[in-house]
Amino acid sequence: MQLSAITRFTEDANRLSIIVDILSTMANIANIMNALTVPIDPILSALPSVDASTVKNRYRDVAALAAKGAIAISRYTRPELVIMPAAEYVRLEKARRAPLDQLAGEFDRLVAKMQTSKSKKAVHALFGANPVDLGKAAVQAAKANAS
Repeated sequence: MQLSAITRFTEDANRLSIIVDILSTMANIANIMNALTVPIDPILSALPSVDASTVKNRYRDVAALAAKGAIAISRYTRPELVIMPAAEYVRLEKARRAPLDQLAGEFDRLVAKMQTSKSKKAVHALFGANPVDLGKAAVQAAKANAS
């Protein structure tokens, strides 16, 4: 009798494992189908496209093509990655960083300006000022900005 219960339990566990595998496969298919319904950006659509298995099997050919310009690597007919010449990547990265580099330079100039003896004296005067002096300076600044 106990052997029969163990056998039934094992069979049920096997069935459950099969059901879990089927559900997992269905979820993967649903994810792929959802990805296929998302519109492809026209920028990616304009690129030459190579499927991922071609990249794996014919890397030299794909690298030669990518050396001429950016190419899209597709999976399930959808662009997933872009391969481009290193020089093009460097150019794009420099263009992306340029605004930040400009801001960093401006920040460095402002910090340098704050390090002058005149700025240091103004900071000491500010922190040493009493409330009446601060009030007068605020009124003066407001009048100067209003005109």
